[in-house]
Amino acid sequence: MTAAQEAEVALLTAVLITNGAALDDIALTGHDFYEPRHGDIFDAMRREWDQGRPVDAFTLSEAMPNDAALLFGLTSVPAAAGSVPFYADIVAKRALRRRLSSVAAALTNIESGLDAADVADRARTMIEEAIGTGTAKLRFVRDVLDDVMDRKSDRSVFVPSPWEKLNGAIGGFRPGAVYVVAARPGVGKTVIAAQIATQLASDGNVAFASLEMTIEELVARFVSERALISVGHIKDARLTEHDFELYRRARPTLEQLNIAIDDRSGLAPSDIRTFARTVAKQPGGLSGIVVDYMQLMVAKSKGDRHLQVAEFSRQLKILAKDMKVPVIALSQLNRNSEATTLSVPKLSDLRESGAIEQDADVVMLLRKEGLIEDPRADVDLVIDVAKNRHGRTGEIRLVWDGQHSRAVDFNY
Repeated sequence: MTAAQEAEVALLTAVLITNGAALDDIALTGHDFYEPRHGDIFDAMRREWDQGRPVDAFTLSEAMPNDAALLFGLTSVPAAAGSVPFYADIVAKRALRRRLSSVAAALTNIESGLDAADVADRARTMIEEAIGTGTAKLRFVRDVLDDVMDRKSDRSVFVPSPWEKLNGAIGGFRPGAVYVVAARPGVGKTVIAAQIATQLASDGNVAFASLEMTIEELVARFVSERALISVGHIKDARLTEHDFELYRRARPTLEQLNIAIDDRSGLAPSDIRTFARTVAKQPGGLSGIVVDYMQLMVAKSKGDRHLQVAEFSRQLKILAKDMKVPVIALSQLNRNSEATTLSVPKLSDLRESGAIEQDADVVMLLRKEGLIEDPRADVDLVIDVAKNRHGRTGEIRLVWDGQHSRAVDFNY
């Protein structure tokens, strides 16, 4: 009998000695046993105990007649009830080693067509599954009361948005939450995302995945908003001496924007995860992730587009939780939401997947109101907080300042 089998036999014997009571202190399943028969017996013990029946050689042999000889043989094996944690730890460690060995073997045969980011993500997932969650830490309400109240009273937990009225609704951006900003093309999703990114950058580094705009186009918007230079002057190379003076004044502020930009097209969720992890390793850590925009992400496997977008949404939710930062995900609205120029976007207009609404903690639908065709007219940008797990819903009205790539509160 091997050392692994001896430890398993000792553990099963200890369970019998305690008439099953030791099972409450063991976080194992039959799959953790090297010997399949031992695993079957352990699962049978667990079933009997859970159903309130005696756990002894007689009751178990009734359920497992083919293993009766083994069961009665356990009663003669020297074992101590007080050593159950020791036996269980040996079985758990050996099971973990076997699973990790299987992962190593599987990684050597991983698909050659996958890129480095996918291989790393696959390996990480396989290792996390092999390790498992282990035994839950026992925590009562009294154990976390002070921590919860300290965090709730510490406003630094939430990074405020650039707009006071929006803060009144959502309270700011909280770690682990997903904020979806959705609109029709040309309404201002990227402008809003850029302003949110600059706010998050005051609390650490921001990973900005720009799938639609190049890094030059995005930085031009940052310059326009921070330096109050006409974005048209920057895009059309019509900068005046006054513009350059504004830029010189704003340059120190611009250089302090801790925003890392990945402008590669066709990013997959695994690419964004790898990018975010890289940014998180920089001094200052990671304060937020921005994805512009969700429907431009690509899946490595073929399939129904709705299912792919649903998977993107789920992966971003997991990313927010794992990295413990807010994720700002931009989304297009369905074309049917453009039926009339006066139509108001609804949650049902989220393009290609209802899973986006389900996974998001907050959904903000953007629209413009006013004489949009007239550059001299006042135009409002309406942020409709259509879903909010953390507060109230309702509309927030801002002033649209397209010349400077920004939206501002009315009292600016």
